[in-house]
Amino acid sequence: MLEVYGTNITAVADTPLPFNNVSVKKGCTAELESATTIQLNKCGVYMVTFDGSAAASNTVQMFKDGVAQPQAQSTGTSPSFSTLVQVAHSNSDCCCSSPTELRFVPTGAGTFTNANVCITKIC
Repeated sequence: MLEVYGTNITAVADTPLPFNNVSVKKGCTAELESATTIQLNKCGVYMVTFDGSAAASNTVQMFKDGVAQPQAQSTGTSPSFSTLVQVAHSNSDCCCSSPTELRFVPTGAGTFTNANVCITKIC
C-alpha cells in the first residue's frame, strides 16, 4: 500500500505531477521511485485513486508505462478518479524484468493546491 501527495504544485502542461511526500508505505508492492514516478513491483491487480485540487480547471490523466490510460482521467478544479491496474509480471533482479510505472500528467499548466495518489494491491 502506498499513499503519496504533493502540495502547492506549479504544474507544467504534459509534465508529470511531483509527489514529494509519502504518508503511508506498507510493504514493497508500490514505491515512489522518483517524485514523478510510482513503481508497481509485484504482479496482481491494484486499485489506484487520484484526487487533486486545482486553482483552475485542468485535466489529469494517468499513464502506465508511458501509455495514456483513457479510463483514468478527470477534468475540473477537483479532478479525481479510481481505476484498476493489472500488472502481469513481478519486478526482480532478473535483467528481463522491470517494474510497471505510473505517472499522473496534467494537460494544462496551472497550480494544484494538492494532489494525492493512493495505491492498494487487491489481489
